[in-house]
Amino acid sequence: MNSGLYSALSGSVAAMKRMDVISNNLANVNTPGFKKDAMLFETVLTGTDNSLAASQGISSAPTLQNNNTFVDYSTGSMAQTGNVLDMAIDGDGFFVVQTPDGFVYTRQGNFHITSDGTLVTSDGFPVMNDQNAPISIRGSLVEVDSTGLVKVDGEEVGSLQVVDFPKPYRLTKVSSASFISEDARVEPQAATGGVSQGHLENSNVEAISEMVQMIATHRYYEACQKVVRSFDDMVGKAVNDLGKL
Repeated sequence: MNSGLYSALSGSVAAMKRMDVISNNLANVNTPGFKKDAMLFETVLTGTDNSLAASQGISSAPTLQNNNTFVDYSTGSMAQTGNVLDMAIDGDGFFVVQTPDGFVYTRQGNFHITSDGTLVTSDGFPVMNDQNAPISIRGSLVEVDSTGLVKVDGEEVGSLQVVDFPKPYRLTKVSSASFISEDARVEPQAATGGVSQGHLENSNVEAISEMVQMIATHRYYEACQKVVRSFDDMVGKAVNDLGKL
């Protein structure tokens, strides 16, 4: 198959994957603590010194586009909500949350209290204190200082555990705003960021920028499709012309 057709087809596939990423970003533009995804593209060249490729008649023209998705961990804007159970991290760090599959890490701080007084995330998972235990809140006045120390009616009930990882982050996204470490051997460390009560970190998705990228990706996809159709027309014409000989 012509290498130009390979390039056009791989470009179409890459455009569809990028459109999926952009669509997911836009769907989470209002999700607190969401970190947008982005894609890196690289062209793989079949080297002329590759004997296997040469034996198969493959040219050295670009024939494939690889793509890699990565997470943009830049901080979203801070919004004041006035809700005493809303928490945001001012700086680097993640809240620690217990799930059935183990600990996950998130910057999504729209917490609430269950009927038994446990502080949980919007998904209902317990938020951990600095002793890796759930935080229990029973009382009316909840105060959280910048270090994460939680007081209920003036009495200390624990501290929010805020941790960080070495940069660049090697984390895997497991939900819209939760992550796990790719390397279980890497221990989380104390974070430098402080806790802001009554605030939420907004998604770092910029809707206008994503819409511009969506339009550009759509046009790129259309261009790749035109190339594919052109090759198809050329093949069809060649077959018909050969049939007349």
